[in-house]
Amino acid sequence: MIKIATIGTSQICEQFIAAAQKNVAIKIACVYSRSIERAKEFIQKCNIKTAKAVNKFDVLVDEIDAVYISSPNGLHYEQAKYFLLQQKHVFVEKPITLKFEEAVELSEIASRNNVILMEAFKTIHVPQFKNLVDWVQNNNPFLANLSFNQYSSRMKDIKKGVYESVFDSNLGKGSTYDTLIYPVELAVSLFGPVKEIKAMAHFLPNHVGLNNTVILRHQNDTLVNIVNSKASHGKIGSELLSDEETLVFEGLTKINKISVSQREENLKTVFEAPKNQDAFDYEIQTFVEMVLNLEFNLRDYLLEISIEAIRVLNMIELDQEKIGEN
Repeated sequence: MIKIATIGTSQICEQFIAAAQKNVAIKIACVYSRSIERAKEFIQKCNIKTAKAVNKFDVLVDEIDAVYISSPNGLHYEQAKYFLLQQKHVFVEKPITLKFEEAVELSEIASRNNVILMEAFKTIHVPQFKNLVDWVQNNNPFLANLSFNQYSSRMKDIKKGVYESVFDSNLGKGSTYDTLIYPVELAVSLFGPVKEIKAMAHFLPNHVGLNNTVILRHQNDTLVNIVNSKASHGKIGSELLSDEETLVFEGLTKINKISVSQREENLKTVFEAPKNQDAFDYEIQTFVEMVLNLEFNLRDYLLEISIEAIRVLNMIELDQEKIGEN
């Protein structure tokens, strides 16, 4: 059994705990918060019978085999590095870091210490992701439109000029790192490394992203157009286009529905996810199997995708700063 600690008390951590408690290979041994009282309240809220509240990392290392990190984005690197150096397995929320060099460093530390490091990127772990992979291999698409527009629960604060958590310039860096990573990492997963980018954004007064438009050219020459927003409710899906077929899918992070059309024919649904499907179940199971079986080849494959996504986000961040030609 894997004894795991959680870091963070956000909604995503609640979702992780609910899924982890269904997995017989996991025991939630500790819940960390800077406030011991907050940790105790979170344990009670999530109905965790096996965990104790802690507010110091050095207490965790003697209690656990692994850690799940869901703290603010800007803390992922230093926290993951600490536990990897203690030879603990690390399951960290996206983005794995905010800088390419830091992501590479974490990968190297994990390799040297023979531990698992995995980024929590749900999309590629749900079973239906294989439908996309198979379709890409069979149809060689040359264009893709990826859409991820999700209204932030923090927009009320944003409109009052309060920029906290994911909209903090150091801890979150806005839409560019908090949500744009989903379509970027999906594009990398399907089409491989990126060789060229064009990007523009709407910025908040503290200069973090709120809305993004991005064009990627992959090394295989596939062009991917991305529209991403934390200030709007998106209603359209995403599509992959080839000369013979078009594939449309709904729910970019969970791939809820997949439809295919041959040229001018109407779309035909080929997959619909069960209503009770929890994407966390699949990525947690992947992490569990990697830890129990020390599957370092799979670790390295997944880390290559995560690291390339951060490299691309860093490039996007720089390109967004450029003033376009008139």
